[in-house]
This record gives sequence, C-alpha cells and structure tokens, in this order.
Amino acid sequence: MQENVMTGEEERKIGIITDVQRYSLCDGPGIRTTVFLKGCRMGCKWCHNPEGHRRYPEVLPYTSNCTGCEKCLEVCPTGAITLIEPTVPRIDRTRCITCLQCVEVCAYDALVCWGRIVTAKEVIDEVEQDIVFFKNSGGGMTVSGGEPLAQPEFTLALFKCARKRGISTALDTCGYNKWELLEPILEWTDFVLFDIKHMDPQAHKDYCGTNNELILENARRIADKGIKMRIRIPIIPGRNDSEENLRNTADFIEQQLDKNNVIVGVDLLPYHPYAGAKYRLFGLDYPFPQGEGYPEEKLAQMVDLFVDRGFDVTVGG
Repeated sequence: MQENVMTGEEERKIGIITDVQRYSLCDGPGIRTTVFLKGCRMGCKWCHNPEGHRRYPEVLPYTSNCTGCEKCLEVCPTGAITLIEPTVPRIDRTRCITCLQCVEVCAYDALVCWGRIVTAKEVIDEVEQDIVFFKNSGGGMTVSGGEPLAQPEFTLALFKCARKRGISTALDTCGYNKWELLEPILEWTDFVLFDIKHMDPQAHKDYCGTNNELILENARRIADKGIKMRIRIPIIPGRNDSEENLRNTADFIEQQLDKNNVIVGVDLLPYHPYAGAKYRLFGLDYPFPQGEGYPEEKLAQMVDLFVDRGFDVTVGG
C-alpha cells in the first residue's frame, strides 16, 4: 500500500518539458526515448538549444513564418511584441506575461509556446509506449534538457516512475547542482551522460557562467558510486579545444573517474554552425561565426588522444 501511495505521489509531480524524442540512438545504451526538460542554471555561450534556457514556458518567434499581419501586436496586452523588420517579430522578455494570446491569434505558427506543463505520469505513459524497443535493445528513458538538475524533484519523480514500470533510466547532465539534490536521483539512475566543458575554473566561468569546482566534484562522487558513465565533451574552437585542456580533461577522466572502470566511453561533440540558424529563427543573436564545421584533421588528433588511453570514442551525437 505504501509503495502504491508513493508511486501515486510521484506520478502527480509537475514539471516543464520542451519535447519527448523517440527512437534516440545517441543518448545512452540501446534505443531510448529522451525527455527534454526546460531550464538550465548555466549559460554556455555556445549552447545549441536556446529554447531550453529558461525554466518556464515562453513564446518564441519563428521569424521565417511571419507574414507581417501584425495581429500579434494588436492582442498583446503589455506591448511586449515589436516588429524590428516587417516580418521579424521580437519579444521583450521583461514585458511578456506568457498569456499566449499572440500564439492563439497567429495563423502561421510564427509565434509558438516552448515548454509545456506536464505530470510525471503523462510523460511516463508516453515513454512506456516504446518499452518493447527498450527490452529488445537494452535501452530505456533518458532525461536531458536544458538541464535535468534545474528540475531535480521532477527528474527524481520521472526516474522513480520509470523504474516502477521496468524502464531503465539515464541522466544526461552537466552536474551543476548541490549533491544533496543530485544524490537521491542517482539512487534511481542506471547510466549517466556527463558533460565536461572545460578544466580551467576561470575559463569555465567565462564561457559557461560558473566555475567548475562543483561540477568536477559531482563527477567524482558519481564515479565513486560505481554508476556507469559516458563523458561528453563539446569541442568549441578557441574556447576549450587546446591540447592542454584536452590532455587535462583526459587526465581527469582516467585518473579520477575511471578508478573503478565506470567510464564506458567518451563522446567528442564538435562545434557546428547549424545552431546559428536556430538562433536566427528565434530572433536571437548567435555569438559564433557561421562557417564550416570543425576541422577533421584536428578532430582526429583529439580522438587519438583519448583512444591512446583506452577509451571508446565517438564523434558527434
């Protein structure tokens, strides 16, 4: 009876998600269904998912769909919307109250609401539809973001509900939150995808908005628990792709995380210019140049650096 009561309480937990992506092959072992939570406590300048930054639902413009009809301007009660060009709407976040009247009146989906409020049960009911794929492939549910630790109670509820239904769990995280909030989630976690963005504390603060002390300590603690981990490293030109930083990263993984053979591999995620299109679509400024992808020759040298230490390495994902 007590277990059923607990499950019911967890199923009623409320969170905010941006998407549920089915048949994902890059978010942990096997075939997975990935739940993207909204909100992130960091501010990485290269983030490829700007729609996931803020924790609450918000209106974002798809500028390519705008016809310049100006109906959104007419219904906005706070004057938060302006047209900076005839068909380029811009939203003042300090004035928008997310009433969604502009979304409702727009016939062309030029204004959409990113983020929906859901219960844990609603999410798990959707994830469970793929359970046959999980069982045949060794897959399960991955909670990503944004950042799952921006909604720790909801993430914990999702993992408890998933385990109760026989679904394996994976946490895709940057590791930035208090251990007291992370540890209860790990008790219900089968696999961790852990981001390491930079080894230098000051550089990490400059590029991501926080230093990395808490993040690296949480990585150590997760490894000490014996939970299998895959390390994910974004490769950003001129920010974290120096040989020194990558060697320091490899040293940290090898010497401080893999003492109990918990590291199953390393994912190198090279910068690509496609994120700029998303930023422009949403009417946002992207701080990186729009050009070619990351140089293959330099990327191959990085792969060798980790392979030489015995790690399984994938590129992209």
